[in-house]
Amino acid sequence: MAENKEFSFEEKITELEAIVQAMEKGDAPLDAQLENFEQGIKIARECTGVLDSAEKKISILTKKPSGEMTEEAME
Repeated sequence: MAENKEFSFEEKITELEAIVQAMEKGDAPLDAQLENFEQGIKIARECTGVLDSAEKKISILTKKPSGEMTEEAME
């Protein structure tokens, strides 16, 4: 993945799946496998952050009677 472009959650998941498939083949040299692993961990952490943020927003929306989001929830 290019560092200068912001990818959507779905694009990140697709990239992560491709990395996992490449690693499962097991035919790449150790250095390439380690690089794939590092990239996979980075993407997984980014996706976890996106999911945590979405969960926080959903929690706030379902707790607030008006259904409005506060500034805090939009961060």
